[in-house]
Amino acid sequence: MMAKRADGKLKILYVKDILERAGHAVTMKELLERLSERGMSAERKSVSDDIRLLRQYGLPVVVLRRGRFTAYSLKKTD
Repeated sequence: MMAKRADGKLKILYVKDILERAGHAVTMKELLERLSERGMSAERKSVSDDIRLLRQYGLPVVVLRRGRFTAYSLKKTD
């Protein structure tokens, strides 16, 4: 059980990293694929929870919705 908890903590950091490096809005499907490329298994619900926590932390995550599709990006701060 300890390994799962550590993976969850790493996952939120990977989500943050993916959003920071993307340079464009990233769909949930892309987030899940990029996490998988890093050896992290994740479900939509857990990634949504991670994004909510990152927003609570103060990361300026913008949620873009178009019909059924949702994408995430970081608000540009200059």
